[in-house]
Parts: sequence; structure tokens; C-alpha cells
Amino acid sequence: MAAKRIEGVQIEREADEILVMKSSSTWEAHALNQAAAAVYDLCDGRISKAEMAVAIQRRTGLPADEEIVDLALAGLADAELVTLENPETRTITRRALVQRLGLTSAAVALLPVVETILVPPASAQGSPPATPTQTGTATATETATATATQTATATATQTATATATRTATRTLAPAPTPTIN
Repeated sequence: MAAKRIEGVQIEREADEILVMKSSSTWEAHALNQAAAAVYDLCDGRISKAEMAVAIQRRTGLPADEEIVDLALAGLADAELVTLENPETRTITRRALVQRLGLTSAAVALLPVVETILVPPASAQGSPPATPTQTGTATATETATATATQTATATATQTATATATRTATRTLAPAPTPTIN
């Protein structure tokens, strides 16, 4: 089964992970962990699953197993980041893979993950319009990136505030001191 990356996406690399953004009627961002990024990088239509498995092993230390590659390819295909030639109908689950390979919890965290984030347009969030760039207009990618960053920051701030509030309201009154007769 040959896999090929789709065209027309913006890729941002951070350490060993990749953020892939594509525009359609709504902006989608896909976060690929280290194992999924290893497979995505090799999806040129010529690399075999066995070669991809070796690349995952080299990058993550996971076993060189083609079912790990299948898991990554399934996630990438579901996110429409790759096209599969002659896709296999066999479905592999994370649970079955963990049980078959006997992975530790640390190794389970390294299995391929493709997370999809829908980035709403800036107008839907009530945020201020994008600031002009040096050429005078903001591109859709810049607007989507700024919107995603604002959304993530706002969510993190709200979560931290709610946690701090719950913690503060749960403080206990000091225990009464016992009296001795």
C-alpha cells in the first residue's frame, strides 16, 4: 500500500512533532506526534511500510512493526492528510496493538497520534480583525494561526482560573484545639 501526502497544506515543525494546517470551508489544524510525523514525512508514494516501521523505531524506540505504521496511516488518511493507494480494510486498534506488543505505559504514549483541531474564523470568535502585515493584508493562514493561538490561550487561562477558584474554595477551616480537663 503506497501512501502520498496531499498538496496545499502549511506545515510547522516543533521539535519532533508537526502541525499541518489546511484550508477548506473551515480551517483545520492537525497535530502529529513524533511517530505519526515520522510516517507523514515518508509518505511520498514510494516508501514501503517496512521502511516506515524502521523509521518509527529509529525515532521513538517503538518496535519496528507494520501495524504501528497502519495505525499512523489510518489516522493520517482519516484526517485527509495522505491518500492511500489500495487501502487495506483491516482495522487495528490501539488496545489490540498494546496487548500484542506488550508495550509499557511510556511506550503507549509514543504510539502514533493525529489530533484534529477545527479553527473557527476570527469573526466567529468575536476577536479583533487581523492586523495588517507589511504587505498590507493578513493571509488566511496567519488569521487561522492567530485564532488558534488565541483560542488555546483563552482555554488555558479559563482552565487555570477555574482550577484556582475550586482549590481556593476547598480550603478547610483549622481543626479545633482539644481541651484537657
